[in-house]
Amino acid sequence: MFVSWQLLELFDSEDPRERDFLKTVLHRIYGKFLGLRAFIRKQINNIFLRFIYETDHFNGVAELLEILGSIINGFALPLKAEHKQFLMKVLIPMHTAKGLALFHAQLAYCVVQFLEKDSTLTEPVAERALYF
Repeated sequence: MFVSWQLLELFDSEDPRERDFLKTVLHRIYGKFLGLRAFIRKQINNIFLRFIYETDHFNGVAELLEILGSIINGFALPLKAEHKQFLMKVLIPMHTAKGLALFHAQLAYCVVQFLEKDSTLTEPVAERALYF
């Protein structure tokens, strides 16, 4: 499989130009290969969980969130349970990460995309955010 964990790990590059190029490549792959979408989302999920709970460092968080903002915008309604779970268990806890200022705009955009898709998530998101 040409989209692998290693491709997504390249987002940890120190070079912002490389991360920007990878963002374009990954977004195009996601758009063209429907069968890879769940795999790509799962790998991004894993990177974010590792970032939140283990390493607290990953250079490409902002770029991956930019891709996710576009992906979330395209989610069909009603939202799937896995998408809601990603919001509550991954995106909201990311507000506790060190270096939040480096990717807060992209993170907020993703959360707002979810809330615009399903306003019933507003109260649980607020409660979960206050928990952290």
